[in-house]
Amino acid sequence: MDFNNLKSDHTCDCFNNAFEDKENYYAIKIMKNEIRTQDFNSYWDKGRRSKDNDCEEMCSLKGVSVSIFNEESKEEVKNVYQQLFPIAPKYKPYLSIVKFYESAGMVKHTPNEINIYHYDFYKSDDFDYSKVELIEINELH
Repeated sequence: MDFNNLKSDHTCDCFNNAFEDKENYYAIKIMKNEIRTQDFNSYWDKGRRSKDNDCEEMCSLKGVSVSIFNEESKEEVKNVYQQLFPIAPKYKPYLSIVKFYESAGMVKHTPNEINIYHYDFYKSDDFDYSKVELIEINELH
């Protein structure tokens, strides 16, 4: 797997404690009732940059936010997503459960105060949604 896109524009080591995970399920917020490549755009892909070149922030911006989704975490993850992404007239988010195929990328556990099940997903250079198995999609509210 190549990660030239992830490594560009900085000298940070985003791979510390990152690993390829083809076994677990992950939750990701999406905006349509179908999964699309743009659902896996990071904040960096969308043009957001770190103001002070902090490596932790830079790696976070380059990763796609996902949450591990299993029997232990699923209710709390749903609650966190419902709080973070409230429904609005033109904003109807969905919770998608996915599993990553080989060479999709790597995940890194990056818990925070709001979500202890949070991970950053670092896409490989040749990532596209065909490297993701869609398990299910549910309206978030």
